[in-house]
Amino acid sequence: MNQTLMFTTTFIIQFIIAMEMNFIGPLAPYLADYFGIRDSQVILFNLGYSAVGILVPLFGVWADRYGNKRLISYSLLLFLAGSIVSGFAPTAIIFAIGRILIGLGYFSLSGSLMSYISEFIDYRNRGKASGILRTAFGVALLGSPLYTAYMTSTFDNLISIYLPISILAAIAYILLRKLPETEILESSQLNMDEFIAILKHPRTVKVLLSLFLVISAPVNMFNYLGLYLSSEFSLTQGQIGISYSLIAAGTVLGIFVATLFSDKIGKLTFSRIAFTIMVFGLFPIPYVGSVVLIIALAFTFAFGLDGGWTAYQAFSSEIQPGKRGTFLALYYTINAATVTIYSLIGPLLYDFGGMKLTTGVGFGSSLIALIILFRLSRSPA
Repeated sequence: MNQTLMFTTTFIIQFIIAMEMNFIGPLAPYLADYFGIRDSQVILFNLGYSAVGILVPLFGVWADRYGNKRLISYSLLLFLAGSIVSGFAPTAIIFAIGRILIGLGYFSLSGSLMSYISEFIDYRNRGKASGILRTAFGVALLGSPLYTAYMTSTFDNLISIYLPISILAAIAYILLRKLPETEILESSQLNMDEFIAILKHPRTVKVLLSLFLVISAPVNMFNYLGLYLSSEFSLTQGQIGISYSLIAAGTVLGIFVATLFSDKIGKLTFSRIAFTIMVFGLFPIPYVGSVVLIIALAFTFAFGLDGGWTAYQAFSSEIQPGKRGTFLALYYTINAATVTIYSLIGPLLYDFGGMKLTTGVGFGSSLIALIILFRLSRSPA
């Protein structure tokens, strides 16, 4: 099996879905003006996008039963269709519909990519494999704010933003056809007994709960940081894009360090260290009066978050090795549920308590997540 082709294809896929996922935060002021809606309502564009993540367990079962490659192919087509709809959207409603299609593709792809790679890479080296995917994620986060800022200032429309990633999705689909299928488990099926059996394991519950708590922090912080920088410090769209890119450099550095060291010192140990750094970077953000300090703290936050996530995802890939596709689908369902919940209550939190309340909720959740992580055993299964 051509591993270079496999990593190239999955890198492209991870890159484009991460690019699109990161559009909303930096583009929040632009989208509010583009569609004529209130600033705090922009996060609602994540609602349908994330709500469809509830269906991810079904995709996970299909991945086990019909093959990860097949599921990735169908998900790419959904992502491609959603990108085209969002790019040409004349109203906020049509744009939201496009993001629902993108969400169907994103959440199924997020779980399937790691599950697919895990079928061909030994657990001892899976931290590096996870690092490659997270590198694509980090590069996307680094480039996405600058990309959206340039496109909006040059073309002042959404199609210029969505057309290039649609082309990359089509290229990835063609490359994917040359890759082998994973082992097919015909006995795999969607039933409550299977999910209950998975959730009976105490470590599984701890992993999923800690995941929900960790994700609460970036959802609350990044979705409103652009609005905060715009309203409190009068930053322009271009300046916000530069700020997000500088912060994303922390993501890239965190992923790079995790890729190099998580396998050596232990994936869970590395996760604990990185998420601790994340917590210390988050809390002071709304209390400093300098954009430079905010960016430095957010950089530290991003370093800990994505370094920890890289190692934790690799650690979690072996929690249920016999049902890896199903478990990782459930893993990303929690991701989707977290985004959905905070897409609903986020505008209320921000309108009521501003950046202090939204980051405060994330800070408290992260502390609880750390307690859970330090009580997890180090063995992968």
